[in-house]
Amino acid sequence: MTRVRITSPNLGWLLAVALLIASPAAGQTGFLDQAVTLHGTTYRYQVYVPSDYAPTRAWPLIVSLHGNGRQGSDGMLQTGTDFAIRVRENRTPFPALVVFPQAQVGTRWADAEMEELVIAALDQTMARFRVDAARVYLHGYSMGGSGSYRIAYKWPSRFAAIVVVAGRLIPAAPNTPAEIDSDRRANPFLTAADPFATLAERIKSIPIWVFHGDADRSVPVTESRQLVAALRKIGATVRYTEYPGVDHNVAPQKASAESELLGWLLSQHR
Repeated sequence: MTRVRITSPNLGWLLAVALLIASPAAGQTGFLDQAVTLHGTTYRYQVYVPSDYAPTRAWPLIVSLHGNGRQGSDGMLQTGTDFAIRVRENRTPFPALVVFPQAQVGTRWADAEMEELVIAALDQTMARFRVDAARVYLHGYSMGGSGSYRIAYKWPSRFAAIVVVAGRLIPAAPNTPAEIDSDRRANPFLTAADPFATLAERIKSIPIWVFHGDADRSVPVTESRQLVAALRKIGATVRYTEYPGVDHNVAPQKASAESELLGWLLSQHR
């Protein structure tokens, strides 16, 4: 009887195949359930992987932060945003990886731990997939826009460009006094004499496109106007689109439908 001996190189090859099969990057595309553990707590999130994804090249990556009302622990609700729907319903493969973190119930992206969650989900995705570190982008709507400003302030070197839709800079009602105080402690630039100028100075090297409707009754359009003015004053690369007669809920629909947005975003490099 002939005996077949498996040598160490073969075992190494089998192990490599096993690891490849176990990797979420191996043949799995679409919206994938993911989880990351931070300070002993496990958080679920989603990663969109294009159907033509291949690890033979480095891919751009977008981190998209949802607005208020999509908090939870299901790891799914945040993929119902206008931006996520655009990614999901377009039959042409979306040309980037997209990370969709989910803030926990009772939290906001302005909270220090939720900010850390965003970075943890980003880092884990970059470890599991082949990502172009020079083409990582930050996108957020409403509460997600507010979080985008704060996260970009803390980690400005991580992002090649930012897109914010109807984002608030200065915390105010309906946030409670306790939430406003927590925001200021987690994001000290808010206590500066001019928070808009302080944020602008910090993120001036990151191209940014801001969208807002002038009929927004949830987040005053002056929030975006003041930041854009501060950015322009110091020569930052900023684009601003203001929609006449558009309210808070319609602004993300219009922004997601902008024909130039994706091309502009993906053309930015650190």
